[in-house]
Amino acid sequence: MQIKKTIILFDIDYTLFRTKLFKKSNLQKYVLYKEVIDILTRLSRVASLGIFSEGEFVFQKKKLTKTDIEKYFINDNIHIHKNKEEVLNDILSKYKDGSIFLIDDKLTILNEAKKILPSIFTIWVKRGEYAEKQKNIMNFKPDAVVTNLKKIMIIIENNLNKKN
Repeated sequence: MQIKKTIILFDIDYTLFRTKLFKKSNLQKYVLYKEVIDILTRLSRVASLGIFSEGEFVFQKKKLTKTDIEKYFINDNIHIHKNKEEVLNDILSKYKDGSIFLIDDKLTILNEAKKILPSIFTIWVKRGEYAEKQKNIMNFKPDAVVTNLKKIMIIIENNLNKKN
């Protein structure tokens, strides 16, 4: 497996970061889901890791720093924007020559990504306020659905092995 030709892009909120707990703590508790460190460590051995998240840059970056996971992501692979849909095409085109995995709790983002780049592998993390309210999207089904990140290692390795 080639490290530089594979990128795994993670959303932050509800995917890596326990946003509900953060909100309940009056924005004081910076906590990851329990499986995140192990998964990032393991995935960093087989791919480059990146962030594709929505929100205010400094605020979102602080979540990476305070939880000590910023070290897993190269700065060039950290994409934080006020509106992900507006920059989706530009971000995906940066990585289009390799294998791209997009991991997000918003089914709408995964759907748009698949329209732009059909070869992208989409993983829907079905947890958090958006996932709970999400209705099916006609003619779209993510490549994988998980309720936490524990299973994505196997999903990604199996997908990469098919390509090799």
